[in-house]
Amino acid sequence: MPSQNDIDRKDVLRTLPLFAGLIPELLDELTRGSHNATFQRGQAVYRPGDSAGAMYVVLAGQVKLALSSNRGQEKVIDVIEAGRSFGEAELFGTHSYLAGAQAVKPTQLLCIGGEHVRRIMTLDPRVTERIINGLAHRQIQMEAELAASHFCSGSQRLLEFFLWLAGPDRAPAGDTQVTLNISKCLLASRLDMQPETLSRALRDLTEAGLIAVDKYHISLRNAKIARYLADEPSARSIILPERLRLPHAKGSGHAVASSASGAVEQGADTRPFRDAINKAGRQRMLSQRMAKSWLMLERGVMSRRARLILRQSADMFDSQMAELDALPGSAESRTACTELGEVWRPYRALLVSQPGRDTAQELFSMNEAVLAAADKLTLSFEKADGTPQGKLVNLAGRERMLSQRAAKFFMFRSMGIEVSASRAELKRTHDEFSTALVEFAAATRGQPKIKDELEKVARHWNTLQSAMTSHDRLPFAPIARKVFATSENLLQRMDTAVNLYAGLPA
Repeated sequence: MPSQNDIDRKDVLRTLPLFAGLIPELLDELTRGSHNATFQRGQAVYRPGDSAGAMYVVLAGQVKLALSSNRGQEKVIDVIEAGRSFGEAELFGTHSYLAGAQAVKPTQLLCIGGEHVRRIMTLDPRVTERIINGLAHRQIQMEAELAASHFCSGSQRLLEFFLWLAGPDRAPAGDTQVTLNISKCLLASRLDMQPETLSRALRDLTEAGLIAVDKYHISLRNAKIARYLADEPSARSIILPERLRLPHAKGSGHAVASSASGAVEQGADTRPFRDAINKAGRQRMLSQRMAKSWLMLERGVMSRRARLILRQSADMFDSQMAELDALPGSAESRTACTELGEVWRPYRALLVSQPGRDTAQELFSMNEAVLAAADKLTLSFEKADGTPQGKLVNLAGRERMLSQRAAKFFMFRSMGIEVSASRAELKRTHDEFSTALVEFAAATRGQPKIKDELEKVARHWNTLQSAMTSHDRLPFAPIARKVFATSENLLQRMDTAVNLYAGLPA
């Protein structure tokens, strides 16, 4: 007869999304290969250089993952709350830990032997897919945080962290209360700041009226924050799906267990296909954004940021392909998803190659094939939705894509590649974007929030057009920087608009 400890472990494993749906025999094997362990505050779970032999699930307490130097300096990578796992990546990489794991407070862990995890992966491919999706999710988040550390101020990064704690259901008005459940020194290291920088950022946000601080309790002034984010596109340095931005429970200030893919489960609602339209439409945009970034690398302009955005976009495309493939849909949608996957693989291989003029010519046609396949998939979901709201989500998604397409063809034209075709596509892009803005304005009368967002979109669009037409009068590099930055700002605004359309009532 199994012991009470075995039953407890089995219950925990059964409820983990990573191992959901395992047959009893495999669940029994995982239970036999796991054990509970308790750590006191400050006690190491493992140290840098230790051999990796297990993955861990936090049952209670808190664990920090941190890099350290010989001089005693520390960089906190993550703080793992109850319900989350860690240590998976090292089971499949170097098999030793680069970062150390240490209990921040009295902590109970479930330790699962690595050999048992690997065996379960061979016997149930779903576990393999969930682990890959989970690692991809974390990779994208780490790259987004790296971008924020380079492109956002300390105050902006701190505000984003508070919004992350508040969760996705934060009200548009009034106050939202969050609680910091880690020390301010630990939070400063987590956000890559000095403690005095964190204190200054807290003071700046308070003086701006965006937050109120009472020791470890933070009140978010929602209306003022919304106006601030609308007026400061740089406050969000990278486009990410909302499921990656805000994976926390409403107002709790504590992480909750989520699926290994990072996806937020949704109940039945009035927009069964609109999220699919939005996601497939984002693949269209990413196909153009990656080409734009690759061409910036080829010209040696803003190389670091272009490389970061290219890599982040490719990882996001991979992650969304897995999610789109798992969505229910018509035979038409499934066929379109397969076709998109087939043209994506060679395109991705080209994107990671060394940029050069010869490959730029190949890129010209290849990215158009990916765009066409993604557009076909998006249209199949719009057809399945069959509502005016679904059509608006698709059209807004095309505007999001056109923001990147315009910058891409500007780069091709400037490089002397398919100049006449690039010039013609630039004109078509301009005409389609401008016409759609008029259509949106007519279709969303009585929606002041969308109207305000579209006015911002129009201003960014005019700035982008002005930058692209000044190329003949000014050196290329400064104009390319402006085109690149403006297209990113326009993308931020359009992504917000798409999400507003996706949320329209039926």
